[in-house]
Order: sequence, then structure tokens, then C-alpha cells
Amino acid sequence: MPNAFGETFSWLQLLLGFGLAALISLAAYAARSLNRSGAAAATLLGTAVFGLGGLPWAGLLLGFFISSSLLSRLFRRRKAAVDEKFSKGNQRDAAQVAANGGIAGLLALLQAVLPESPLPWLAAAAALAAANADTWATELGVLSPVAPRRITSGKPVEMGTSGGITPLGTLAALAGGLFIAAIAAFFPPSNVHLPLAGVLLGVTLAGLLGSLVDSLLGATVQAIYFCPRCGKETERHPLHTCATPTRRLRGLGWLDNDGVNLFCTLSAGALAVLAGSALISAANLPAASVSGGGAMKLTTSAFQDGESIPAKYTCNGEDRSPALAWSGIPPATRSFALLMHDPDAPGGDFIHWVVYNLPARSDSLPQGAPARQSLAGGGTQGRNDFGATGYGGPCPPPGNPHRYVFTLYALDSPPDLPPGLTAARLRAAIQGHILDQATLSGLFQR
Repeated sequence: MPNAFGETFSWLQLLLGFGLAALISLAAYAARSLNRSGAAAATLLGTAVFGLGGLPWAGLLLGFFISSSLLSRLFRRRKAAVDEKFSKGNQRDAAQVAANGGIAGLLALLQAVLPESPLPWLAAAAALAAANADTWATELGVLSPVAPRRITSGKPVEMGTSGGITPLGTLAALAGGLFIAAIAAFFPPSNVHLPLAGVLLGVTLAGLLGSLVDSLLGATVQAIYFCPRCGKETERHPLHTCATPTRRLRGLGWLDNDGVNLFCTLSAGALAVLAGSALISAANLPAASVSGGGAMKLTTSAFQDGESIPAKYTCNGEDRSPALAWSGIPPATRSFALLMHDPDAPGGDFIHWVVYNLPARSDSLPQGAPARQSLAGGGTQGRNDFGATGYGGPCPPPGNPHRYVFTLYALDSPPDLPPGLTAARLRAAIQGHILDQATLSGLFQR
């Protein structure tokens, strides 16, 4: 049924998400990776991420949870020697689940509000990459043959000290971030069409930098306590492992390790939004690639250029493509390509229609193009940013009007491009082959 944002909401997917999250949480509780509160929190988090985001989002969360839990179990004995340093044991509670995965859960909710934007998913991938990087660094860093050094001063500190880093731990953080980045790059959701290499590099670096933020905060402002009986620093409060009351040595009393982990994931998500915005901008076709003089014209009988698009051509109506016609075709034209996009979408340029391999003899497209790859009379439809083939009408979030721009390209290349192209791949393929282009724009708001 339509939700408040005009999108189709699947109660079945949410129910399946709850079932999957509950099963995994119960299994983790049985394996003593989660305590009761942690299992309950993980069920709620998984329901939001699995139920709203689907399999691509579920893959990110499962990648983090399974890999970090396995590492915790594999090196539990080695880590036991420094357990007195850490505020909590290997069983994650609700606060730890929220600190590591809460940002991803909130971003899954934001994605439901902004279904067109790839940025919530990219930020969630980076946040989980940071949580994974920090966990891998902690679990594998205890195997380091050299003593850690404080990130702020470079002075040696005891193993397990907050803010201490080692070369092995840093490499483990890089590997942990890369693991989540690989899941994100190779299994993205249907609304994400960012360059694979850009996602892989951006999420990996965001994860690594997030883990370094964790170390920096641990060395400066995290609450660190002192056990007078053992004579050691610790994150544990109010009692140390020896049952002795601890007193605060430095840092902010309200900022414990869970708070630091939250800042770690938040910083990585924010960095990914900046990187993702740059990737979206870089995917746009430079105007300099056009060699023609602008004589070609694109028109429609459905509305006048710059005026409102009738509801029948949008998600509020029949969602049918309007009839288009063009004239002033350059003599050397061998094929045409057409893109329709929304430059005002919350996450940046959003593609609604990709058409190419239109023969040079064509001068129009009829109304209501069917949702299939091949068009009658010639032409191929690619994938839009809804993840579907063919036309996807205007469907903006409530607010100000959005512009919807149809751009027709006259090309000097034959109509032999492969099926299934996205706008980014089409733009790359026609770069340097554009003889002329014409635009037509309409407005729509909900």
C-alpha cells in the first residue's frame, strides 16, 4: 500500500525482515555472542535494515555481525589477557548493538523517505565498515608482536589501552573496512549506480578513518578509569574485574566506549556522503562533449517546455511515458539516445528513463513505451534509477516542484550498444560521439 511518501511499502518484506533478524539474534544469543538485551536490540535493528532495505542492506549488516563475532570467538583466549582493559566482555548488549549498527538502522529509515537517493545506503555501508574495521583492529591487534603506541603522542602503552594502535591493528582495520566495502560494491541495491571502484575505495577509506577517529577519541576524551588495587587503567566502571571500585582518571564522564563507537560510525557515514556526492557529480556528462550547433529541437504534445507535467505521466497517475518528437537532425546522425533525469532529487541526479540505439530514420517516440528492453521500430531501453527497465515517471518527495529534463542526443555512432545500460554507462559510451543535443523540461510536485 502507498505510504506517506508515496512509495510502495511491503509489509511482507518487513515481516520477513523481522523473522530473519529474530532467527539470527536467537542464534547469536545461543552462541553467547549477544546477551538478552543485545538480542532484542539486534532484532529491532535487523527488522529495520532487512525489512526496509532488503538483501543488499542485509548483506552489509550480516557481513559485519558474522565476521566480527567469529573473530571474537577465535581469539577469545588471546584477548582474555587484556579483558580487564575493556568496559564489557564478548557478549554484546543493547548499547553495543546500537553503537555499532544504530546509524545504519537510522539510514535505512531515511532511505525509505528518500528512495531515489543512493547516499543513505552508501553512508550505511561506510558506518558498518567503520564498525567492522574497529572490531577487527581490536580483535586482531592483540596478536601484535610489538607494543601499541598512543595515537596522539606515539608513546608506548600497554596492550588493550584505549587510543593505542599497532601496525597489525591498522592493517586489520583496513581489511575490515575493505570486507564491508566489497559487499557494498559487488551487491548494491537497485537504486545505486555508482562506479564500483569508487564505492570500493570510498567505503574502505571511510571505514579505516572511522576506526582512527575511534582511537583518537579513546586517547583524548573517552572516560578512562583507574583501579587502585591492580594499579591499571581500565574502561570498566564502577567496578574493575577484581571487584574494586574504579575512579575516573581522565576524559569525559559521559563518554564511554559505546559513545566512542557511535562517533566512529557517524564520522564514517558523513565522510561517505561527501565522497558519494562527488561520485554523483563526476558521473554527469560534460557539456563540452557536444560538437553540434544546437539546431535540433525536442517537443511533446503532453505539455509545453518548462510547464507542469500532467499527472497521468507520473507515479500519481498512469506512469506512462509522454509522446516525443524531434526535428533539425544533423545529416551525419547514425543513431539517437535519450535520457530523462531529475536534477533536483535529494541525493543528486536521478535517472528516470534511458533509451538508446534509436535508428537515424526515427523522429519520434509514441506515448506509453512498454517496460521492455526492445522497442517496436528500433531502440533499446536501459535501467533507470528505480532499478527497472523503461520509463519511471516523476515521483518526488512532498515539497517544492522538481524539474524533469528530457535530453535527446544525436550520435555519429551506429545503434549497436549492448542491452541493460545504465545512464552512467550510456554517457561513457557516447562520450565524443554527440553531434547535437536537445532538451525539454517539465515540472512536477506532490
